[in-house]
Amino acid sequence: MFLTPVVNLFQTIVNKTAVSETIPALHSWEGLAYACDNKIIVTGYMAHKVESGYKVRFGGISGFCPRYRFDLCEYDDVPEVFLNKPLKFYVLSVDEANDHLVVSRMDVIKDTYSDYFEGLTKGEVVQGEVSSISNRLVTLDLGGVTCLVSQNEVSWGANSHADDALTVGDNVSAKLLKVVPSKAYITASIKQLDDKHWQRFYKTYTVGDEVKVTINSVADFGYFVVCEDYIAGILHWSELSWNARSRLQVMTFERGDVLSVKISDIDADKQQVSFSLKEMTPNPSEVVFKDYAVGDVVTGVIRSRTDFGLFVEISEGFNGLLHFSNLSWFTNSKNNLVNFRAGLSITCKVIDIDKSTGRIGLGLKQLCENPFLEQPSPYSLIKPQEFPRTVRVAVSSFFQANCHNQIVALLDEVQIKMRQHINLEIDNIFFDEEQVTVPDILIVLLSDDYLESDTYKALEYFLSKHEGLAPLILPITAEELSEETSDPFADLAWLPVDRKPFHMWRVKSAYWATINKALVKSIRYAAGLK
Repeated sequence: MFLTPVVNLFQTIVNKTAVSETIPALHSWEGLAYACDNKIIVTGYMAHKVESGYKVRFGGISGFCPRYRFDLCEYDDVPEVFLNKPLKFYVLSVDEANDHLVVSRMDVIKDTYSDYFEGLTKGEVVQGEVSSISNRLVTLDLGGVTCLVSQNEVSWGANSHADDALTVGDNVSAKLLKVVPSKAYITASIKQLDDKHWQRFYKTYTVGDEVKVTINSVADFGYFVVCEDYIAGILHWSELSWNARSRLQVMTFERGDVLSVKISDIDADKQQVSFSLKEMTPNPSEVVFKDYAVGDVVTGVIRSRTDFGLFVEISEGFNGLLHFSNLSWFTNSKNNLVNFRAGLSITCKVIDIDKSTGRIGLGLKQLCENPFLEQPSPYSLIKPQEFPRTVRVAVSSFFQANCHNQIVALLDEVQIKMRQHINLEIDNIFFDEEQVTVPDILIVLLSDDYLESDTYKALEYFLSKHEGLAPLILPITAEELSEETSDPFADLAWLPVDRKPFHMWRVKSAYWATINKALVKSIRYAAGLK
């Protein structure tokens, strides 16, 4: 049965040769141009290999055949089967003035052997002659048609090279694996004619079993590995780690390394097996989904910063997303991201879990209550309906004169821009006085000295005893706070998250833009403006 395709092939060759014998080798530019216009087959001889293709002689005229239009693969050295033998080509383009001639052999093969390709089916056994052997491929000549045999499909031996089993000129049988007639593409396997090793492996193991493999060679996509000295398989780079972001990051193994892996896929038809190294450890996503729930407070490390937020590693190999909109109640701006850096430890809250996509959303502002939660603003309800409405803003500290002056300057600018709707009254406030007029907005400039001062203690006492409408508190980090500092105001002011004031920011303009937006939002809320 397996000789039928070969008989059909030789019959096709005889039929096509009878036609092509009437076409002589063309040795003139006029004849080549005529062949190009009328798609006539011309005969030439291989000269030598050049970069990106091959030189072909047509009498005294030299033409160029691109490598992908000569055969299915590129040869290190031109095989003997193509030397000193007439080869048939189509002429693709002719330019006599520039001595330019481009030809194609593959197009002739597609047309000449179209019936032969259509008659081939996957799984058939064909006979061919070994025409070339390279590091990755063996080519078989099926009487004018090239068939590709991968290095891994030559024999079952673990470290055997094709040179050990074959020599150029050998006549061998091969099992067809893939046939694409439209591309004249054929692949086959020699080793699958003797599948005793595969059958033993297939009966012994199943997907999920743990085995040891040896790296046989390194490829762009990962590794070719061998299991039990005979079964070749693939270990893709994406299967090396749960947190594999790039091939270069995870491909650290070398030829000869022995790895413990799990079988991830078995293709019985192709007699191929795939392995996974990452399956040897628990999936970080499953661990996180099991250990955390919405509302849990977690501490992680910032691994990267993007235009839309921060990726925080909250479990080994798993990153959650802290979007910039979840950094602060007072501002919703990308400017808040400028001073966050990779490697910084951060505490935040789990606000969303999506198991279908394997993602977790994090929030920093959710650690504190939303000061703008009540709508409409309770401050606006006690103000007259007409405009401009009076909004009283007070600053609680004199420990940071420079920051205090900058805040007042920003408030003056806001007053000018919003004068049609708001009458802004700016004042200083001392809570240790007997009579205290409670402001709508209280700006607290934070520092370690201030948090330890009597002024701050007076503020805490006043807020604990005050029974009326408490002021909207806007805390601002004015001096670097120590890591040991634990205070509700400091938590609410966690922008920047490393508790560093404006003069230590790498982008000072971003800091003041953040403060300005926080002031405007607070003032509009107190005045009842949308």
